[in-house]
Amino acid sequence: MKNIWFRFVVVWILALSSTIASDNPRAVIIFDASGSMWGQINGVTKIEIARDALKNVVKEWNSDVELGLTVYGHRSKGDCNDIETVIPVGKIDKNRVVSTVMDIKPKGKTPISRSLKKVADEIKYTEEKATIILISDGKETCDPNPCAVAKELEQNGIDFVVHVIGFDVDKKTAQELGCIAAATGGEYFPAKNATALNNAMKTIAKKVEVVEPKPTPKPIPKPVVKKLKNNIEVSASEKEGGKWVKAYHRIYRAENGQKIDGQLTSVNSTQKDAGKTLLDDGSYMLQSEYNEFKVQTPFEIKAGEVTKLHAVMGQTGTMEISASEEQGGKWVRAYHRIYKVIDGAKEERETAGFSSTKKRVGERQIATGKYIAISEYNEFKVQTPFEIKAGDVTKLQVAMGQTGTIEISASEKEGGKWVKAYYRIYKVIDGVKEDREMKGFSSTKKRVGEAQIATGKYSVKSEYNEFKQNTPFEIKAGEVTKLQVVMGQTGTIEISASEKEGGKWVKAYHRIYKVIDGVKDDRETKGFSSTKKRVGEAQIATGKYIVISEHNRFKKEQSIEIKAGEATKLNVVFGQFLLGAKCSDMQEQVDYEVYASSGQLIYEERAKCSNLVKITLDNGNYTVEAKISSGKKEAKFMVGTEQENKLIVDLTNLNHKEEIEADRQEPLTPLVEPKESSGKITLGDKEIEIKGISKKDAEQIEKLGAVLGALGGVMQGSTQEKKAEQETKNTQADKEFEDMSKNLDMYTK
Repeated sequence: MKNIWFRFVVVWILALSSTIASDNPRAVIIFDASGSMWGQINGVTKIEIARDALKNVVKEWNSDVELGLTVYGHRSKGDCNDIETVIPVGKIDKNRVVSTVMDIKPKGKTPISRSLKKVADEIKYTEEKATIILISDGKETCDPNPCAVAKELEQNGIDFVVHVIGFDVDKKTAQELGCIAAATGGEYFPAKNATALNNAMKTIAKKVEVVEPKPTPKPIPKPVVKKLKNNIEVSASEKEGGKWVKAYHRIYRAENGQKIDGQLTSVNSTQKDAGKTLLDDGSYMLQSEYNEFKVQTPFEIKAGEVTKLHAVMGQTGTMEISASEEQGGKWVRAYHRIYKVIDGAKEERETAGFSSTKKRVGERQIATGKYIAISEYNEFKVQTPFEIKAGDVTKLQVAMGQTGTIEISASEKEGGKWVKAYYRIYKVIDGVKEDREMKGFSSTKKRVGEAQIATGKYSVKSEYNEFKQNTPFEIKAGEVTKLQVVMGQTGTIEISASEKEGGKWVKAYHRIYKVIDGVKDDRETKGFSSTKKRVGEAQIATGKYIVISEHNRFKKEQSIEIKAGEATKLNVVFGQFLLGAKCSDMQEQVDYEVYASSGQLIYEERAKCSNLVKITLDNGNYTVEAKISSGKKEAKFMVGTEQENKLIVDLTNLNHKEEIEADRQEPLTPLVEPKESSGKITLGDKEIEIKGISKKDAEQIEKLGAVLGALGGVMQGSTQEKKAEQETKNTQADKEFEDMSKNLDMYTK
C-alpha cells in the first residue's frame, strides 16, 4: 500500500545583507502543494491544516520582517521542476499571502532539494548571513539526498544554518530531516500533531524576528615582525631546576587572571629549545601540557621586553609490564589498563592502556603516585597494585593463569566425512553449565575448529543442520583436547512446482515441517522457494516431513521422507479448475463461492459472466454457489485425474419466466348465468346465440365483448414486443457464451 504523507514544507531563509544599509531580516516561505496534501488527518484534509497553520503565523507576522512565497507541485503532476516564486521577497502584504495560499490546489511531487537551491539562488545567500527553517512531514520524492544538498549549500554559504521541524514523521524520515539540520549546525524539532506544528512555527517565527547585531570583532593579537622586545620564550621541566622536557603550550588572551575567547596560538618546547612566538602587548594565559599534567601560568607582554616563562610540570616515572600464564613462564600477549588510585579508591577514568607481547614489555611514562593495573589475557583478568616513583622504573610481571587448546571436528556418522559445524563453549562450575557463552567458532570440511581457553571443565554445544549435540570436556594446562562429534545423518530435498502434470515450472514457496510420531511439528524446519528456472533445494535431517507448498493464493500439502545421503525429488502440481457462468446478460457480475465437501468455504471470487475464473483445488468433491442480481444457483462437481476440469453454471431463466408464461391463461369471455329467454350477440366476426338471456343483456354482453377484444389485442401486441426484445438479448448472450466456451475449449486443450 502506498503510504500517504502529509507534507507541509516551509523554509524561512533569514538573510542579513552585508551590501545594503538595512538590518531587517528577510524570509521566504516555501509551500508544499504536492498531491498528498489531499490526504486527511482526523477527517480534515492536510491542505486545510496547512492553510490554517500558515494563516495563524502570517496574522502575527512582524511587519519589519520582509516576506516572500514560493510554491511547488501546484501546477502539474509528476513534474519535479514545478517550482514557482509567487510572491517575491518584500514588505509583507498579509492579505495577499493568505489569499494566495487559499487558492493553491495540490497536484504534483515534493522537490525539497530543488526548492532549497532555487530559494538560495534567489536571495544570493553566498553574499549574506542566512538561516533556513524547514518544516516537512515526509521525504523528498524527486532527488535522492536533500541532506547532501544542505551540506553543499552550507559549505558555499556564510553562517548558513538550517532548523528543521518534522511533522508526524517516522523514525527513518526523522533521521533524514535531522541530518539536514545537523549538517549545517541547526536544530531538529519533532511535532506530532497540528497543535505542535502551530507552536513550532510560532517559535521559529519569533527566531526570525530577532536580528542579532553584527558583532564587533575583538582585535586579535597578531604576531608582529619586529625585534625581540615583544618576544616570549617558554620551557618546561618535571621539577624546579630539573632537565627540560618536551611540552605543548597553549596561549590565550586573559582578563583579571582568567582566560577569555578561544586559543590564540600555541608553541612546542623540547629538551633543547624553548618555544617562541611574538605577541602584542597585553595580558595572557599560558597552559602547559606534559604527560597527565596541565599547568596554567598568567603573564604580561610589555613593550621592549622579552618575557621568559618556565613551567614546572610534575614528576614522572616509568612502568614496564609483561605477562605469562604462570610465574616465570613464557611471555604471552596481554592488554593492560592503568587506573589512578586516590585516597585508596580506583578512579573510573583510565589513565593509560597498552599491550605487552611475547617479545616485548608494555611500557609507559606516567605521573608519580599509586595505581592499579588490570591485565587481560584470554578469559583472565588480573589486578595488580603498584606505585610510580620519580625517575624510577617500576617493573611488573603478571601471572595470568594457565590454558590449553580445544580442537573439534564434526561428521554425520562415526568415521564419516567432516562437515561444517558451529560450536559454543560454556564453562562448567560445580557440575553446572554457565548461561554465558565463553567462546564461539566453526569447523569446516577441511579444518578443525580451534580455540585456546583456560584450564577447567566445559560443555560444547555443536550445531549442524537441525542437529544440536552437547559434549562435556576438560582442558588441561598446555595440552590439546581433541573432540570428534557425530551429529546425525542428512539427505537432500529438491522441489519444483507446476500448474499441471508435466507442465512448465512456476514460482512457489515451500515450508518443511518435521513429523514426529505421526504428528506435524508446529515449528518450521526449513523454508525456501523454487522458480521457473531452478528447483528449491535444502539439506535436512533424515526422517518424515510434510511439505506445504504455496503458489498464488493456493496451498498444497504433501508428505515426504528423507533418507541418508539420498536426494528426494518432488514436483508439486497446482491443478487448475475453470469456472464460468451462462447468463442472460454476459456482462453482468457473478459472485462465486466454492465449498469443500466438509462445508468449509475455500474460495470466493467476483467476475463477469463472460470471464472464466481459474482456481487451484485438490482432488475431491465440491459445491459452487453462483449468484447474480436475479438469483443464485448451486452446482456440485468433482476434481480428479479422470474428471473434467471445467464447469459452466447456467444462470439463465433463474425465475422460470418461460415456464410461467407458457402456463398463463388466455383472456376469458365472462360467463353469464342462463335465463329463460335467448338473444344473439356478435363477437368479432362471429354471431352467437345465447339462450336464457334477455335482449337487453345480450346487447350489454356484445359491448363488453368488443372492449375485451380490443384490450386483448393491445396486450397481445405488448407481449410480442417484450418477447422480441428478450429474444434479441438471448441471441447476444448466446453469442457471448459461445465465445467463452470456445476460449474454454482452447484452454483445456
